Amino acid sequence: MRFFQHRREACEQALRNIADFLPAFGLVGSVVGLIGMLSGIGDTQTILTTVPIALTSTLYGIVFANFFFLPFAANVREHTNRELLLQKIIMEGVIAIESELNPRVLERKLKSFLTPAARHGHMVSLRKIQQRFHINNIPAQPIANKHNPY
Repeated sequence: MRFFQHRREACEQALRNIADFLPAFGLVGSVVGLIGMLSGIGDTQTILTTVPIALTSTLYGIVFANFFFLPFAANVREHTNRELLLQKIIMEGVIAIESELNPRVLERKLKSFLTPAARHGHMVSLRKIQQRFHINNIPAQPIANKHNPY
């Protein structure tokens, strides 16, 4: 889980760095457009073609940074946190099942990871699952005792 988190954080940081530099690139475009405008100071046609370039490059830098890259980085962070929580819940559940924890205690333990609004579910018996998915009664194999392998 740690390596997964580090990879995602590196992706998010790369997106944030791009968003930090985009307004600067927009300003560079503005300066280039203004230099072009000043080079043709006597020609109105040159001024009319270079001023929109200067203004739109700044606009593009700001729009791409604030409306694309920063929200995408926040989205990556949100998905990462959600996936890490699910991985933690699964790991805790597997460890508790392996240690043969009481199912009601296990349910309470796993629901403690959720917000109070998300704790509306309840346990379903094996019989109801078999009926719901039309599974034939498969005889359960006895689980070997950890202390007695026979």
